[in-house]
Amino acid sequence: MSSIKRFAALVLSILAVLACAAQATAEPRDKDKDPTEVAKVTAGRPIPGAPDLPLVPDDGTDRPTGAGVAAQAVSLPFNFSYDFSSTLASRTFWPTSGGKVCVSLRGTGSTDPTYFAKEIRVEIWNAFGTDTRVGVPVRYSLNGSYYGYCWTGLYPYHEHFFKLTKDWGPGARVWGNGWASAS
Repeated sequence: MSSIKRFAALVLSILAVLACAAQATAEPRDKDKDPTEVAKVTAGRPIPGAPDLPLVPDDGTDRPTGAGVAAQAVSLPFNFSYDFSSTLASRTFWPTSGGKVCVSLRGTGSTDPTYFAKEIRVEIWNAFGTDTRVGVPVRYSLNGSYYGYCWTGLYPYHEHFFKLTKDWGPGARVWGNGWASAS
């Protein structure tokens, strides 16, 4: 009987070690970080005839500056290009009446030669009043293909913006293009 107990204890110990090893080799997750989604490859391309709005450093000039000032938000769809090192906000826009926006983009270059294997994160923010994030951040691969993701649950009559964030190669620039649309 004691040999059975020792065998069971040995088996349980081995299982515990294997479980710890599997957890240690799994992708590290920080409990304090936000959950993220992953953008999917899309066959689309920038929308012909849609306005081209290069994303420029966020200086607030496209936002209201006081009570009663109309927002300078644009309507969907629009095409954009980007070039940044850390964080870059889009032009403010109005989501669909159903509270939806889709952002598709690709990376086309970087001062970091390993950018092709990296990702950037895109977040949607409600720009009405105090900026608040809506939905989850989404990771976009920079491997040269277009990737897209659609957010729902946005406030239909509030202006919003999306924010591109890169947390690798602090001094490295990354650039590319994409579009924002209702689908």
